[in-house]
Amino acid sequence: MTATAFAPAHITGFFAARPDPDPVKAGSVGCGLCLEAGVTARVTTGTTGSGALIRLNGEQIDLPAVEYVVRSLPGAGHSGLVVDLAADVPLGYGFGVSGAAALATALAVNAGQGQGLTMEQAAAVAHSADVVNRTGMGDVAGQYTGGLVIRTAAGAPGVGAVEKVPVDAVEVSWVCLGEISTSSVLDDEKTMDRINILGRQALKALLERPGLEHFMSLSRDFAFETGLVSPGAADAIEAVEAGGGLASMAMLGDTVFALGDGSALMEFGQVGSSRIGITGAHNL
Repeated sequence: MTATAFAPAHITGFFAARPDPDPVKAGSVGCGLCLEAGVTARVTTGTTGSGALIRLNGEQIDLPAVEYVVRSLPGAGHSGLVVDLAADVPLGYGFGVSGAAALATALAVNAGQGQGLTMEQAAAVAHSADVVNRTGMGDVAGQYTGGLVIRTAAGAPGVGAVEKVPVDAVEVSWVCLGEISTSSVLDDEKTMDRINILGRQALKALLERPGLEHFMSLSRDFAFETGLVSPGAADAIEAVEAGGGLASMAMLGDTVFALGDGSALMEFGQVGSSRIGITGAHNL
């Protein structure tokens, strides 16, 4: 058995957490944009016995969210799967790589093993994997949808609710300054209280006037007002703005993203770029 699927990278601009004992219902509201860059999962039946051998860009890795998916899909955990993940963006910098890896794996396993789940049901397993392992709260809902996605009700695809904002496939540039542990932020009660208040306010404002530029400005304000923005990220955002551009910080990663070519970001490190990915996760 060999099956392949793709899930886009997802940059969250702002969010408010919505915990629930049921991981399918838990998650976050907020907004993020998907990229044409992302994670491709190629799943084959191997000789590893039970469980799965997981490789990211050729290197064996422990990815709890992907392991959760393999264990949770009917029959998959007993067939010695090899999951080869090819990521266009780095892990740990706010691109939703854990969610994308879990989602692409879920779609590939479901298609290749003949699990009989709908794509939406397979995506719900990936969402639960991200939530349970505290690697993401809403990436999978965005990645399943594609484009600029407002998450209006928390939960997995088919449970939560999203609004897809029409946008062109414009270029997005970024510079990665440092890693942020998603769980360390989610476990800080005082920080989360502030995030949740400001995230709800930003969501309300965007729903009143949905659009890419408004999303960027609301995300920028959210980054500064929550105190999550690092000194380096603040400098990079201000450099983009000095040139008339729009930039913010990825949630949750010490990564600054901007609309356009990102020339103002070059002094801060290696600049990556991709267009906004209009299409959600899919089998290849």
